[in-house]
Amino acid sequence: MKININYRKQRTIWCAVFVCILSVFSCTKIEEDIEAPFETVPQAGVAITFDDDYVDEWFTVNTILKPYDWKATFFVCEFEKLKYEQLNQLKELKKEGHEIGGHGWIHLKAAPFEKRHGAAGYLDDEILPMLEDMRVHSLPVHSFAYPYGSHDAITDTLLLHEFNIIRGTTYGSLPPSQQKCYFDNNSRVLLGLGIDNSYPQFSIPYFLSLLEYAKQNNKIVVFYAHKPVLKATGKYETEYKTLIEICKYIKANNMRFYTVSELYLKEKNK
Repeated sequence: MKININYRKQRTIWCAVFVCILSVFSCTKIEEDIEAPFETVPQAGVAITFDDDYVDEWFTVNTILKPYDWKATFFVCEFEKLKYEQLNQLKELKKEGHEIGGHGWIHLKAAPFEKRHGAAGYLDDEILPMLEDMRVHSLPVHSFAYPYGSHDAITDTLLLHEFNIIRGTTYGSLPPSQQKCYFDNNSRVLLGLGIDNSYPQFSIPYFLSLLEYAKQNNKIVVFYAHKPVLKATGKYETEYKTLIEICKYIKANNMRFYTVSELYLKEKNK
């Protein structure tokens, strides 16, 4: 996709100035630009997110999970490769209350790519074409999930000028009180815990223990998955039963489903 040349030049100049400014200030400066925490305690719940381009499978699992009045955020990569039917499926998911977010134009590891090609190169190759194409197809995005969870202070600050809220990843089976997959009221950068069967931390009882901790402490758990399937046989697959058990727990305990952008809006509307 071609980007307006004058806009590219302006963006390149802005990025150069931005990186110079960032090199002068510490990470504390970045934190100062983030909104203040909520004035009220959010209702405990979960933000379920999906990455990549498994649109057909997302559309199918939505039918399975509708009885739970669930809600999710679908972060899409390589948008230009989607078929016409898949575009319509994304629009239908959005119409039903789910969120469609961005996951990169070509699914780059943000931090190393930005270090090699600069801020302007990263935006031009990974972010701006995605934003423009999704906007043209009536799917404007306001949230972003990093491919492979790769990010740093520079990429975070760059993308918080393009998106309201962004998501990275965290790993491991730490005790619930030590996990990092809870929404932080002081940050627009989330960390999600992977629930695919191939992850070392995979355990439905463990995932439910995180939800129990969230319920007791008015927190919001952030999970991420990839391809929902009946039976996992490879990497990046999440079985239906995992998602069903999470949804059942949320409904049974009067907790709430959140989209990623709703977490940002809760802060803005405090």
